[in-house]
Amino acid sequence: MQNITISEYGFIGCDNVNTDDNKFVGVRDLDSDIFKELYNFWLGDKETQKVFTFENKFCLKATSYVGVVQTKNLSIEILPKIYKKGEEETHRHIFIETLKPLLNINEIQINRADLSTTKNRNIYEMFITLFVQSVDKLIHRGLKSQYVAKEDNQHFLKGKLKFNEHIKRNYIHKERFFVEFDEYLQDRAENRLLKSTIALLMKKTNDFENKRALRQQLFIFDEVCLSRNYDTDFKKINVHRGMEHYETPLRFAELFLRHKSFSSLRGKENVFALLFPMERVFENYMEFVLNNSKKILGVNKVLPNGYNGDYLLSNGECEMINQQPDYLLKRLDGSLIVTDAKWKLFEMDTNKSKKCQDDEKVNISSSDAYQVFSYLHYYNAQSTAYIFVPKTNATKEIQLSYVKREDKKIKIIPINLEDLINKEPKHTLTKNIFEGEVA
Repeated sequence: MQNITISEYGFIGCDNVNTDDNKFVGVRDLDSDIFKELYNFWLGDKETQKVFTFENKFCLKATSYVGVVQTKNLSIEILPKIYKKGEEETHRHIFIETLKPLLNINEIQINRADLSTTKNRNIYEMFITLFVQSVDKLIHRGLKSQYVAKEDNQHFLKGKLKFNEHIKRNYIHKERFFVEFDEYLQDRAENRLLKSTIALLMKKTNDFENKRALRQQLFIFDEVCLSRNYDTDFKKINVHRGMEHYETPLRFAELFLRHKSFSSLRGKENVFALLFPMERVFENYMEFVLNNSKKILGVNKVLPNGYNGDYLLSNGECEMINQQPDYLLKRLDGSLIVTDAKWKLFEMDTNKSKKCQDDEKVNISSSDAYQVFSYLHYYNAQSTAYIFVPKTNATKEIQLSYVKREDKKIKIIPINLEDLINKEPKHTLTKNIFEGEVA
């Protein structure tokens, strides 16, 4: 299997076009037969058409999904669009860390030390490694058993005699007893799901260490049956007191067994995808960071989607146009701050226009500007709204004012994801970005 790595919006094809000057990382020198396999599949599958768009019959273009797509002969790893060639390891870790809050993965159980063992593995293999590590910790604490009701025709009386069935089955065999009894077994829903995940991933992984670890774990689960119905067994899960160590492995199990990524090509022969829309990942991660940073920001409450029920218009009978800033921050003094998270590269645009002359301008969209302006007025918030964007070498903090309302401003704040993830305290802003602002 051929393994390649591209970025969001990167090209993938066999047309041998030079990609060195492209803004995003792509691969356009694939073997024509391998690309044809991907292209033919893309033609006939609507889900795949969400992941790649048509460029020409020899080239496709990735959209805003990040993760891994595997066909029979090709594994495509898609990294965040801030990725540049030679930075694979850094941006794999950034993606996994920013994804944790969205998947509600336990930060205590999956830590930086665990991630250090995933070096040189693509995103899919990293997920498998994290699952393996979480199951190892579970095995160390011991698999949980429970009493399971069983019925059997035995040579001795055990439990409760099922009289009608006993007469029917043992009319001749007087030495037997058809009984109902409880047996203390590891064959419970949680363990069945984990074993099924282990069995599935043994077929999917191409990494020797992952395959070896999964084979060892399968042996530990020898007394457990495979799940016959994932949905039924997931409904039976009961992570009560004493079962906390099952929580993280089961989250990974749900991800793999029920295809709980945001786009998956399940049920397709020889095709598998584990993909997440980066816009949602970034928005959710910034909510997590803002909640961690409330003290330093002087914020009392972070309200995702504003008050989640505010409307801009009404005809007297029904309300229209929902007002939902990504986060409305309520400060300790009661004032409100409008903030938004945009997974966009707000880089400086050096194209000159008659009005800009030699000045640089930001490639902010008109819809973003209109949207923020309406939020500032609707909530009677502080005069400056903040837009969080991913930091790149070409991104810098900048303040914009509305031409005929100079009291209303937008401040674009580049967020250094690598610093947030690696520096202590992790996932927390280190300075008050609102300091000095007035209502």
